[in-house]
Amino acid sequence: MNMSLSMNFDELPPGKQLQVDWGQSVQKDMNGMEVRLYFIAFLLAHSRHKYMCWFNRPFTTEETMRCHELAFHYYGGVPEEVVYDQDKLIAVSENAGDLILTKGFQKYIQQRKFRGA
Repeated sequence: MNMSLSMNFDELPPGKQLQVDWGQSVQKDMNGMEVRLYFIAFLLAHSRHKYMCWFNRPFTTEETMRCHELAFHYYGGVPEEVVYDQDKLIAVSENAGDLILTKGFQKYIQQRKFRGA
């Protein structure tokens, strides 16, 4: 998981930015068998408070949006800006560092009124 950005966290005021990244991990279950787990991690830039959702299968776009809602509830609000690592669930492509979002995820961002970067 890469949650590093070039800016200093201390310079961002509370409620300004949330960073989001996806990843996966191989763990052992109760029987000692290896299982792959998938996660989405949310990190508030100012406080560095983290929130994660875990699944035993790859995420869908709908599950990604649901996890955003759970994170917003956990944090007590929606930040001004959400910064994403490029992921096929939300991004069609990248243009000079700007993510080109899927139509469904772009609609979600517009409904929730935050800026996606």
